[in-house]
Amino acid sequence: MNIRDTFLKLTSKTYPYGTERQLLSFLPRGLKQDLWGNYFYEIGQSKTIFACHLDTANKEQGIVRHVFDGDYIKTDGTSILGADDKAGVTILLWLIEHKIPGTYYFFIGEEVGCIGSSAASKDTDRFSKFDRILSFDRRDTQSVITHQSWVRCCSDKFADALIEQIENGGLCFKKDDGGVYTDSAEFTDVIPECTNLSVGYYNEHTHNEKQDINFLIALCNSLLVVDWENLPTVRNPKDTEYKDYHSTYGVEYAEWDVSGWNKSKSLGQAYMEEYDLDYKRKKKRYDDDYEIDRQFGLDDDD
Repeated sequence: MNIRDTFLKLTSKTYPYGTERQLLSFLPRGLKQDLWGNYFYEIGQSKTIFACHLDTANKEQGIVRHVFDGDYIKTDGTSILGADDKAGVTILLWLIEHKIPGTYYFFIGEEVGCIGSSAASKDTDRFSKFDRILSFDRRDTQSVITHQSWVRCCSDKFADALIEQIENGGLCFKKDDGGVYTDSAEFTDVIPECTNLSVGYYNEHTHNEKQDINFLIALCNSLLVVDWENLPTVRNPKDTEYKDYHSTYGVEYAEWDVSGWNKSKSLGQAYMEEYDLDYKRKKKRYDDDYEIDRQFGLDDDD
């Protein structure tokens, strides 16, 4: 797999909520689907979930025209790039290719209120067996997120251990308690260690969005040396620990963040009604293995 080429293909179009199924041709054979429309892939017996989301932060699907500026991939200014979160998708595909044990989740509807992960997280019987979930959906190049929306999502001990392991691959990360919200945050009362890692994009949700492609390549390679299953598990998901958000955000930003997130949640519910996704319409029983139906075009003849 060529990381740069894969990223360019994944970002050749935008994929607003409701169009995620169009990406199935990029995802691995043997993919499964849960009741809520999320896609996942399993390698070995692991207590780790690797997560990304398939949708992009726009309403209308469109073509992306790439522009190259040194280490950065951008657009011509007429669309978003979609590095949020096709950078994360690229990482998951890389780890799958290298057969890193884990459950790989490709969530739907993150940009309109974490629709897919929010629904899935209610299945506590399924997810309580995991020790950690890592979203690859954070701007910049250094953050291991310890708090999302002012609530602790992973322990400092876990974050420190992960940072040390990533440094073995040549990259420098640091703890960041200023996370906003992404899919991993939906699991904080089920899974002990939930975090979000920087993947090298900037100016997400705007036509100025850009991706540091060399950082993405370096990160992919660094993640191969992490001993995922032996990272410490410390945080108790039944305990809620709040941070003093005034020290990081300030009151003005905090109030904006809350209102913005509530607006996103409301928009997500409206989109859910508008698209009325197949998994809501049909509500049919599915087998214990969550196998994808042939209607998605992933049969053995592909």
